[in-house]
Amino acid sequence: MINLQNKINKISGNFKLENEIKSGPISKIFSCEFNNIKSIVRFDLPLAYKLNLNRMKEIMILNEISFLNQSPKILFENISEGILIWEYIPGEQLNFSQKDEQLLKDLSRSLKKIHKIKLSKSLVTNFNESIIFYKTLLVNSPNQKLINKSLKLFEEIKDEDSQLVFSHNDLNITNLLIGNNIYFLDWEYASMNSPYFDIASLVASFNLDHSEINILVEGYSDNFIAINKEKLKKWVSFTYYLDYLWRISIVKLDTSYKQSMKLDEFEKFLINL
Repeated sequence: MINLQNKINKISGNFKLENEIKSGPISKIFSCEFNNIKSIVRFDLPLAYKLNLNRMKEIMILNEISFLNQSPKILFENISEGILIWEYIPGEQLNFSQKDEQLLKDLSRSLKKIHKIKLSKSLVTNFNESIIFYKTLLVNSPNQKLINKSLKLFEEIKDEDSQLVFSHNDLNITNLLIGNNIYFLDWEYASMNSPYFDIASLVASFNLDHSEINILVEGYSDNFIAINKEKLKKWVSFTYYLDYLWRISIVKLDTSYKQSMKLDEFEKFLINL
């Protein structure tokens, strides 16, 4: 747990904490007001450090990609204290009722813009580093067979695709916002990765059907990277296995999250996948 008042005392500026928006094992997120600007604040929990998240790199990436107007505008950061404040973005989370053809086209075009970004060399990291972290952390963990299957699947599909692009790597429902634009939130896992991974994450997160996948893929592939649908299926499967690696890592680092991570339920799902 964290002492919120101690965290608040580390914020320089006129700050007013409001309502909790989101809480997980890595951080707590609240609405707030900062220097008379409607804002959002994220307070890191201890697991953020144990998961080896590079907050400095995340902030530098957000600053570098700000020209796209598809990511949060940073107002305040205190990396050593695990505090980040960004300007509130008017809009709503993407949900299933919004899943229409035009929105899927807009989403694919927005993702393509991100994948075309050429990062400064100092910010370039490879998604493979995250896999190495999980592999090292999870040695001799329960259900090693399923962990090894997850790691093996990644080795198989990454070898099929040598092209890497700048990727968000965490495109779940809570990290996409629809307002005047499509906004991508929570860039803590961003790195170079196969273009298939972000697309597969959208397919899995929104449970897209065959026709919706076609719209997404066609909008993305146009004059950019041709997406092979059979290969995409493998990457969709991998998104579920990666979710499992993340969940079991959380539990290994802090067993108090065992129930909330629902490992037994998720393992049954993967066995039947």
